[in-house]
Amino acid sequence: MFRNIKKLLAIACVTVAVGAVTIPNLVSAQNTTTPNSTEKHKPRGDGWKQLNLTDAQKAQIKTIRESAKTRSQSVLTAEQRAIMEQARQSGDRKGVRKSLNLTDAQKQQMKAIAEDTKAQMKNVLTPAQQQQLEQMKQQRQSNRGTTR
Repeated sequence: MFRNIKKLLAIACVTVAVGAVTIPNLVSAQNTTTPNSTEKHKPRGDGWKQLNLTDAQKAQIKTIRESAKTRSQSVLTAEQRAIMEQARQSGDRKGVRKSLNLTDAQKQQMKAIAEDTKAQMKNVLTPAQQQQLEQMKQQRQSNRGTTR
């Protein structure tokens, strides 16, 4: 009987030790994948920060993005919007577009919205900022080519 207690005590100690090591790692992994994590969105935002936008330009771009989001939402069905919202809340946006099963008409509308938004945002920039944005785009494309 004393051996059984020793075995149980040893198993309990090992379980506690493994839990003490594993739980903090799980918690930190969950914290890094939250949708509010700034690390995920950093690369995208850094490009715009490098352009040294004025407050007026920032406000215009924010308005353009909000308008594009509203227009894009109006293209989607209620079910598709629910899928997008669920992906946004979970922070797992990879492959969401494909899971929406957009019709050809929806794809064309979304493409038109994206192109219009891009043109509007470009018009907010000064010629020097537009040139800088183009250089950053080319740099990103050349970096993608070297990493593949």
